[in-house]
Amino acid sequence: MVRSELRSNDRIPPRWLCPLVLGLVLACAAGCQGKGRKAAAQRETSRLVDQAQSAAEQGDVGRAEKLLSAAVAADPSDCETRLQLSELLQEHGSLADAMAHLERAAQQNPEDPRAFVLLARILFDRQQTALADRHAERALELDPHLVQAIVLRGQVAELQGDPDTALRYYYEALAIEPDRAEPRFLAARQLYERGSVEQAAPLLRRLLEESPVCGRHEGDAWWLLGQCYARQERWRDAALALAAGIEQRDPSGTDWKDLAYAQFRSGEIQAARSSLDVAFKLSPEDPEVNTLRRAVEQAASPGIRLSEGQEADRRRE
Repeated sequence: MVRSELRSNDRIPPRWLCPLVLGLVLACAAGCQGKGRKAAAQRETSRLVDQAQSAAEQGDVGRAEKLLSAAVAADPSDCETRLQLSELLQEHGSLADAMAHLERAAQQNPEDPRAFVLLARILFDRQQTALADRHAERALELDPHLVQAIVLRGQVAELQGDPDTALRYYYEALAIEPDRAEPRFLAARQLYERGSVEQAAPLLRRLLEESPVCGRHEGDAWWLLGQCYARQERWRDAALALAAGIEQRDPSGTDWKDLAYAQFRSGEIQAARSSLDVAFKLSPEDPEVNTLRRAVEQAASPGIRLSEGQEADRRRE
């Protein structure tokens, strides 16, 4: 009888080892497939984002929004694309959808302050100031130099009746970004409201000298500068600044009356008349408009006419 002996390296593996090896092979294959799907999703997302940016540049906002929505659906874990979509939704008034995406982005990436500050801005615009302030505070915990969040906290303080804190925040924002338009305008407005026109006017002048970055505040900045000059009784400068501001605002009767008064005080009688005509059409019941009209008409008269008796006496003389 021949006895066979197996060498150690020829031994049959234990039964439990085969399923383990098979499981590892399957897991590796599944992992490779998962990575492949992830890479494909990222490529698709990148393609859609590029198309969305091209559509936005061409002014087709609706198509850009659809493409970004498709990009987020292709790769829901892409926080960057989700933030882009939320900003686009916010700009065009779809606030509820924007908030939903921002909340998801904040959950996915809680260390990114952008989702928190964008949420804070929407909440502030919806007059949910306390919640807006908490989100802005959270954003600043993540990035203490985030100017958007600093400005927002200043605006919240202003609404809460704390102008000193508001001004402190605006100056803090300007210390970080000296050329930023929004905190400069807000600081100037706060200074004007507390009567510090000598400090407000230089801020406004510098803002307006840098018109490319002045943005949406330009009309209000001109108007506020004109009001500063009026308080300083620099009537000619006031009239010019108010006129520049009124061209970029939706002016009320009071606005036209203020312009007319500055023109009247600077000696521009005909210009004051024209401005008062508009003021009267917009606010016919305003007693100040009617009082100013009488003063302007009196100044425009060539002189008080002599009565017939006075005229006869003068001829006899």
